[in-house]
Amino acid sequence: MEKAQLVFVPAPAIGHLISTVELAKLLLNRDQRLSITVLLIKLSNFDAKINSYVQSVAGASNSLSNRLRFIDLPKDEPEIFDFVSLIERQKPHVKQVVSNITKSESDSPRLAGFVLDMFCMDVMDVANEFGVPSYVFFTSSAAFLGFMLHVQVIHDEQKVDPTELKESDGVLAVPSFVSPFPAKAMPSCVLRHNIWLTPLLHNFRRFKEAKGIMVNTVFELEPCAVESFHFNGKSPP
Repeated sequence: MEKAQLVFVPAPAIGHLISTVELAKLLLNRDQRLSITVLLIKLSNFDAKINSYVQSVAGASNSLSNRLRFIDLPKDEPEIFDFVSLIERQKPHVKQVVSNITKSESDSPRLAGFVLDMFCMDVMDVANEFGVPSYVFFTSSAAFLGFMLHVQVIHDEQKVDPTELKESDGVLAVPSFVSPFPAKAMPSCVLRHNIWLTPLLHNFRRFKEAKGIMVNTVFELEPCAVESFHFNGKSPP
């Protein structure tokens, strides 16, 4: 049986990491031929909870322990922090690590693809260099995925600045939401232009380049949101 491996790149936040590792465990339990390497982006203020969590998972003695490993990427932060610059600086390190694990190990399983956090889409460039597909892991809900894709449409295609809607009395009809909601009730990440909106839009624009999107949800929890993607004809599967 041919073995395969995936490379996961989560965002450097404990919530994103835990969700990513749980997805990795789920995939590993479904196929004994699969192994997964999780690349950890380290920050100067790296959360101690992340180190503790990684040590607990890596040190666990179970059937998955020899097929799930963690590798720290070198610290390489921009002087003025922003996610886009951070990920751009990590790309050469990701390429080097993946080259090492696929070429220097004689019994290394075939590299099958990358699974990228919603904030790490530019690592897709590295996956393209290796000639393998990229998949998005969206750590939030399907409803929020649909909302952010809708925000991207009104920003890029309708030329509406979402931050200007915080004083609006209008409502927004988002396909992934059951009902329209007041525009002024948008989450703060959309209303803070330089801090969150700009990097979010940058990453969401690249979602369509991915082979597929995995969302941290189940159909029974969000039937309306999930079905909205089935009929829009625009999003990756």
